[in-house]
Amino acid sequence: MPYRIAIGSCSHPSLPQPLWPVLRSRRPSAFVWGGDAIYADRFAGMNWTAVGVSWSDDGDEDEEEKKEKKKGSWKVTFPPPSIHVDATPEIIREWYRKQWEVASYREFANGWERSNAEGAEGGRVVDRPIVFGTIDDHDYGSNNGDATFRFRRESNLEFLEFLYFGVPGSDENESRDEDVVVDNTDSASGGDGVCRAAESDAGDDRDAMADGNDGGARERNTNHRDRRARGRNKLEDPMYQRAVEGKGVYGVQLFDFSRKFDDSIDGNSNDDGILWGGGHWVPEEEALVDDDVVARVAARHGNNNRSAMPNYSTTRSVAVFVLDVRSNKTPWPTKGGNHARRTNRPPPQSSAPRTPLPPPPRDFL
Repeated sequence: MPYRIAIGSCSHPSLPQPLWPVLRSRRPSAFVWGGDAIYADRFAGMNWTAVGVSWSDDGDEDEEEKKEKKKGSWKVTFPPPSIHVDATPEIIREWYRKQWEVASYREFANGWERSNAEGAEGGRVVDRPIVFGTIDDHDYGSNNGDATFRFRRESNLEFLEFLYFGVPGSDENESRDEDVVVDNTDSASGGDGVCRAAESDAGDDRDAMADGNDGGARERNTNHRDRRARGRNKLEDPMYQRAVEGKGVYGVQLFDFSRKFDDSIDGNSNDDGILWGGGHWVPEEEALVDDDVVARVAARHGNNNRSAMPNYSTTRSVAVFVLDVRSNKTPWPTKGGNHARRTNRPPPQSSAPRTPLPPPPRDFL
């Protein structure tokens, strides 16, 4: 079967969505939301008071020069502009819930069983596409909304929550004892300015009190964390962490299509038998493409660049970048409002001209 990544946008939960069964039949490794997964703002009619004819001056001349040159033109306003009522975070959350309740979308996002394949414990293996993407104005909840929208941060977070609907360990009940810890300390004062996820022990203590066995509760909770670590984890997702900080929705996912099922089952399939991205998805800390992840890994290893090196095909891998252009003109900017520090980037290997790469193998073409 060909390797596929699906891309889509402009979805309204109240309208028919006949394409999800078609996408599911194609078995893509990922689905990328390109914007407007919902339409949270409300259309409230047309502004007929704006209809009319007016004289529009051209140029910046003073009044005398305008009269002398007779510059300008008549401007006709028609059709009337539309009126939209902005959505609150509660309304946005409800619209994402409605989109998840679309049965065909939910069936697609939950994946499909891989034929004649068994996991480490003999259970069936389910392929699940990596669902990610970015947002546009109607996801914001404001028609033509931008970085000035008052609920921008909240709408960003609601979108990231939506991306993790149905992902084990990411629902509200399982993650309520977990917190995102944001280190805003400047690097000059000892911090690295990198978002991190941390888990409290409150849930462990409550389980221990209920069971009367502290050790057993902690072991069970630790196994739960290990299971999520081998799959997808919302709290460790750099896109989620950036949304928490109000930096917009942007990021990158890497897919290595040279990987085979047998090579990836132990690394990308958790105890629930989920094979993310058909086994082709490369987790962020293994891909080392996201600048915030590179900084986090470098800080963990004391800036030792050799301690963690990317390991994926350079000819059969695809990196998909997504960017919330309503908030950012470019991801990871280096000037003004620096979102990610590049000081931990590995230095160039050489300043000499690079040798041209050999052509890709014939089977890749």
